[in-house]
Amino acid sequence: MAYFGGLGGLGGLGGLGGLGGLGGLGGLGGLGGLGGLNASGLGSLLGAGGGSGTDPLTVQGLQNSAQAISHAAGNANPHASRELDFSSVQNLGVWADWVRASLYLSDFLSELQWEISSDSDEIVSLAYRSRTGSAPQVFYEVVRPDAAVFEEQLKYVRSYMDQRPERTPEILSQLGFPSPYFAMILGLNSARNSNTLELITVTQVLAAHVAMIVKHHLAIRRPDRIGATVLPMIPTPGHGSFPSAHATEAFAVTRVLEGLVDASQSHYPDPDKRKRLLRKQAERIAVSRTVAGVHYPVDSWAGALLGKMVGEIILNKCGVSQVMTGLKYEAKAESDFMLSMYKDPDWKDHGVSELQNCQVAESANFKWLWDRAVGEFDL
Repeated sequence: MAYFGGLGGLGGLGGLGGLGGLGGLGGLGGLGGLGGLNASGLGSLLGAGGGSGTDPLTVQGLQNSAQAISHAAGNANPHASRELDFSSVQNLGVWADWVRASLYLSDFLSELQWEISSDSDEIVSLAYRSRTGSAPQVFYEVVRPDAAVFEEQLKYVRSYMDQRPERTPEILSQLGFPSPYFAMILGLNSARNSNTLELITVTQVLAAHVAMIVKHHLAIRRPDRIGATVLPMIPTPGHGSFPSAHATEAFAVTRVLEGLVDASQSHYPDPDKRKRLLRKQAERIAVSRTVAGVHYPVDSWAGALLGKMVGEIILNKCGVSQVMTGLKYEAKAESDFMLSMYKDPDWKDHGVSELQNCQVAESANFKWLWDRAVGEFDL
């Protein structure tokens, strides 16, 4: 296969929109999901980590204070000093969180490639290189559905409308990244779990960027564009419907947190229950977008499968060895999206098939963050 679209060593920097909020996260997802972004995030990114004291009065005060006290340091002769270690992963700990986020994004996207095929079916294939110089390995393929699939799917979108009053608080508070909904399940807080929350946010950002690549090429219109009675309860996002980025993000986070729960067995007395709750939460986040009128159920299928694979790539980059079996999706018009269907072999009836196994090499940057997140669960 001839792959193109790889982002190269600096690939992630073109997609820094969405990272800016990391500087002011406070750990609980104030970043704003790409599913509903109304700005690139670059403005806040460039100002993140600068600290306080940038108001005019404080700036003037600092100047006056510097002039008044500088004589106390004595003469201006230089003193011997040394710099931080060259190209050391340990330097991540002294950078601002948004700088680390930029490095994670570049690291992840530099190995991502994609191929667009339109010979018979219109297919988007995503591939990942396990290490520099290796051949790309396909981990996700999705076939562009016919228009008739989405016309049939409208009945599901309309059937979910009666849940809108009940789900309104969730739908509105999940317009951005829904980190608090995962934090609730694992009892996370920003004082103790800042690295875990950073891992969650980075996973969401990466998943969203990958979803946007697929959305762009498939170019599927939203339900309200083909069904006059859908009438979404929130503004329709300005990008394609298929796959759902919210589903991609939610299932990527779930996969990473499942790995974190497994690595913290001594912390939780009920790890299996936590993992079931994480998966159920991801399902609810995805389905709420159909309730809102902005996604078809098959969007959630395509997004959940993509999110699973993104999460497994991240786990491998974190040093948690996972056997990755690639997935292919061909949407079925009669498919609703439910967690009970989202497993092998049941999902084969809904258009899911397996590709070859893939390998992804460990990344020093991701391993650094992973180890610090796991350390937050020591008793």
